[in-house]
Amino acid sequence: MSAPQAPLVDGGGVSQAAKRLWRRPGVSQSRTKLAAVALALVIAVVGPLFVDSTLIQHFLVLIGINVILVLSLDLVVGLLGLSALGHAGFMGIGAYTSALLVMSHGFSFLGGLAAGTLAATVFGVLIGYPSLRLGGHYFVVVTFIIGIVLNLLFTNLVEITKGPMGLPGIPAPEIGGYVFADKLAYYYLVLTFILLVLFIKWRVHSTRMGRALAAIREEEDLARAVGIRSHRYKVAAFALSAAGAGIAGSLYAHYMRFIGPGSFDFLHSFDLFVMNLLGGKGTLLGPIIGPALLTTIDQASQFFRPEPARIAFGVCLILIIIYMPDGIIGLVRAVARRRRS
Repeated sequence: MSAPQAPLVDGGGVSQAAKRLWRRPGVSQSRTKLAAVALALVIAVVGPLFVDSTLIQHFLVLIGINVILVLSLDLVVGLLGLSALGHAGFMGIGAYTSALLVMSHGFSFLGGLAAGTLAATVFGVLIGYPSLRLGGHYFVVVTFIIGIVLNLLFTNLVEITKGPMGLPGIPAPEIGGYVFADKLAYYYLVLTFILLVLFIKWRVHSTRMGRALAAIREEEDLARAVGIRSHRYKVAAFALSAAGAGIAGSLYAHYMRFIGPGSFDFLHSFDLFVMNLLGGKGTLLGPIIGPALLTTIDQASQFFRPEPARIAFGVCLILIIIYMPDGIIGLVRAVARRRRS
């Protein structure tokens, strides 16, 4: 007779053998995720050194700025499960604040960036505090309207923003006497802030705030019942999201050296939302893959006609909703689960 197998369930619950079986996939998945992150980081740091084309370096800078925007947007869309369509407005606040303070009031680049981030955060609190009491489609409508209102302010405050004429002559960033005028150098500056935003997002995920936001996303009434102050956490997440947009806006302003209201309109907010959906909301690499893919498509389409690009974005959104509701990362996970099963 063969020896009896160890039971899966013992008197104290799950046996040690079963625990080991259940633990292995988690460890394997964690190692796979860490390996993917490490590989992506190596490519992001080393890859551009072998790129001589200034056009590709320009694309990389724009991709990096959009990655910061989508990473910050994912704090609301991925963690809270809310759709927000006014993110470009907070980007505009950061861009105009930083540019005006550096140009007219003698601020350094880092001082202007900090002020732009703070201004976007304050607006995030002021807008998020009342609007986050609404739920579902009402919040989407409010963020859509707020984005339009902010864009109208950028257009009509001519004495401050120069209105439709735009704000030219924004100086390049200077830190410690070094001017980031070269595109490759600016890419590494943007990459530094990407890593900063990624670290903040990881800390949010791994702390009590992240667990509270996940509980609010799944069932807000139940979260309130167990003592989670849902509105406070939602406002904090929205403010952090706006702060990330302010950072991206400042980087965008000092890179392009010119900003106008057209850079922060509803279409840009919509594009960011599509990028988040395409990559995979609520994931680590999704907010990086989505902006990288769609920014490349958008920039490449400018060599042809802009109308096909907008059509491609619309078709892409429809295909995502139908076939990839969890984005590219969700599709990869589903294929991996099927292969394992």
